[in-house]
Amino acid sequence: MKERDEEIQICTRELYALVDSVSKYKEYMASKISEMKSNLSETAGALPDSYKSSSPVQFGITVEANH
Repeated sequence: MKERDEEIQICTRELYALVDSVSKYKEYMASKISEMKSNLSETAGALPDSYKSSSPVQFGITVEANH
């Protein structure tokens, strides 16, 4: 009976360590996703400004209006 209790204790510690590890990984991934969203938002905000500052003439492009 004592062996069984010790085995249960070992399994309990291993399970706790696994849950703790998964929890830390989840926090890490949430942080990385938040960072990626922030970077994406910054990039999306910079694109219109970048586009506005580049004139179509610079690239030899003629812009024609469709009527």
